[in-house]
Amino acid sequence: MILKVTEVEHYTDTLFRIRTDRPASFRFSAGEFVMINLEGTPKRAYSLTSGPYDEYLEFYSIKVPDGALTKELQHIKVGDDIEMSERTSGTLTLANIELGGNLWMFATGTGIAPFISLLRDPATYDYFDSVTVVWSVRTEPELDAYQDFIKEMPVRFIPVITQAGNTWRGLDTRITNLLDWKCVLVDRDPALNKVMICGSLGFNNDVKTRLTSWGWSEGNKKSAGTFLQEKAFVG
Repeated sequence: MILKVTEVEHYTDTLFRIRTDRPASFRFSAGEFVMINLEGTPKRAYSLTSGPYDEYLEFYSIKVPDGALTKELQHIKVGDDIEMSERTSGTLTLANIELGGNLWMFATGTGIAPFISLLRDPATYDYFDSVTVVWSVRTEPELDAYQDFIKEMPVRFIPVITQAGNTWRGLDTRITNLLDWKCVLVDRDPALNKVMICGSLGFNNDVKTRLTSWGWSEGNKKSAGTFLQEKAFVG
């Protein structure tokens, strides 16, 4: 299907957000991704950052200078068209995780995208006692796309910057270190807490290794688990 671009916002030299109109027939679950492309480019998987009840569709993207899609997509303007597949997919949905207790969302970089969609879905707050978002980026400006939105939601927000400047007064280490030091997810009982992971392949694997060793089970479309990771996302 063809989407008309209605908003484009650039945050850094490498990050930008695109908003489009939403076809009336299109349905999806919060946390899912679709395949998008421009005319003449290959398709790539993009998580939707819009909520399932929003009247628009939104995508958050990194700019890769030699990327087959992003080298063109980064120049898109309001009024341009994007092609999107009607089929949705993804593991980071409420259907694939055991409900109840406290939900932890661990993201690096643009891996925050599916979590923004989940935070825009009222059902997320109905199924869990609390929601905590731990988002790691390299530099402070990379938080600009969604930190104001996250702060307005009924969640606990823990931003982390790994290449912090002198003005940053928050956490400046890796999420895996915070897990090891019990600065986050202090109670490792999967009956009380659930975890969603989205980031680079290495980050996903590192967190999965820890959770598995602590007795957690990974969910999928066949069986709900105590943690989920988005395997389709790398970036």
